[in-house]
Amino acid sequence: MQKLLLLCVCLFLAVPCAAETIYVDDDAPLGGNGGGRVGLRKPPGDASKDWVILLTKKDNTSNTVTTILKAEPDNPTGRPGCGFKITYRWQAVPMNKDYTVFVHFVDKDGKTVLQDDHEPPIPTSKWSGDVKYTRNVPLEQWKVENKRTVHIGLAEGKYPIYAGLYDKKEGRKDLNAGPGVTKIDEQRYKIGVLSIDAEAPIPEPGKKTLDLTGYHLTFNEEFDELSVSAWGPAGPEGTRWIAHTPWRGDFGDARFTDPKPGFPFTVKDGILRIEARKEGGRWRSGLLSAVDPKGNGFKQKYGYFECRAKFPKGPGTWPAFWLMGLKNLKGLPENSGPRVNPEIDVVEHYGHWPWKFHYALHQWGLRGAESKHGEKRFVVFGTEENFHTYGVMIDEEYIILYFDGIELNREQTPESAKTALYPLVNLALGPGWPTDKTPNPSYMYVDYIRVWKKKNLPNDSGI
Repeated sequence: MQKLLLLCVCLFLAVPCAAETIYVDDDAPLGGNGGGRVGLRKPPGDASKDWVILLTKKDNTSNTVTTILKAEPDNPTGRPGCGFKITYRWQAVPMNKDYTVFVHFVDKDGKTVLQDDHEPPIPTSKWSGDVKYTRNVPLEQWKVENKRTVHIGLAEGKYPIYAGLYDKKEGRKDLNAGPGVTKIDEQRYKIGVLSIDAEAPIPEPGKKTLDLTGYHLTFNEEFDELSVSAWGPAGPEGTRWIAHTPWRGDFGDARFTDPKPGFPFTVKDGILRIEARKEGGRWRSGLLSAVDPKGNGFKQKYGYFECRAKFPKGPGTWPAFWLMGLKNLKGLPENSGPRVNPEIDVVEHYGHWPWKFHYALHQWGLRGAESKHGEKRFVVFGTEENFHTYGVMIDEEYIILYFDGIELNREQTPESAKTALYPLVNLALGPGWPTDKTPNPSYMYVDYIRVWKKKNLPNDSGI
């Protein structure tokens, strides 16, 4: 008790002490969390500055230094070409600046073969206490060198995980090593071991947040059969789908083909298969549009649009589910003068990046109107192994993107998108990615395409 009183008096009077640090009691409890030491530390510089309290645990790790903890799990498992989830944990203390987290996965020779460097969700200048966050880490399989596809996937095996904090000017920071964490060298800390396994489970996407209460189905394509023609007409007087873009524009490295028996569309057990095939040196594939060149067919202003699909494996594939406005159709008399036509790419899948969910909002300026483009990418897993849903909710305020019913993105609805939109689905190749290792044939599978609308909204499907 006398020692504690002496400490309080010194702190109150700012009495200078002989040593830079004075430890009062080795057995004093530390914040109710076990043994530790309490003392004073003189700040550098002017001796007239305030003294600061130093709390030191019995394991000699200071509470004034951030502690790096083991990852959760500390033995993550990832499938090649897919990836894994990992939670980083810290016992954080606010730092003098914002540092970057480095995470290196190393092979048996100590060479870094995978990195997950990132900015923590809470800047290190502000973080405090228990900090934990989860990241999806992809395991790439392909890259392009000299316009050729090169395989870069990691071999099956175990890879230690080294992590820490660094700054471009200051270098790496000293940290406290938490329980089970080993300091390696150069301020690197081992927080776990990654296992690469071809049979590893695919991480679950998360908790569903989509709520369609108060909505009703307005378009329901289950693909028990396929109603499609080359150019229409689309709608009640013709077919449900046409096999080309209604503005007569192909794209990518595969030509969209008029439908014929067995190619490029087949349906079986309620599943549509779109095939891309190379014959005579030329790739051909399939596209479905719900609207024809004259604007006939299904279109809807506002609502929820969703597709359930499984994407093809292999570099060079480019399947997509997307929505378009009608303001680029030359067959509509109201389409004249400067105007903007919206395109919402609900999902574009690139075979070179099988773990990457690509979303885009394009506003195409026509007749002198300004174009605007926005793109975002999200890490998701299992899109080539399993069926998943890809959806977008559009109303007067927001465009909300969903993956398996989980919200990924929300942005304000631009004026150009406050119009009728129609769905398209296709299997393209490219774009810009080489197709030298694209499997021939390649298949995209679609379970359904559905559209919902709020029950209290008028039946507005006009432009």
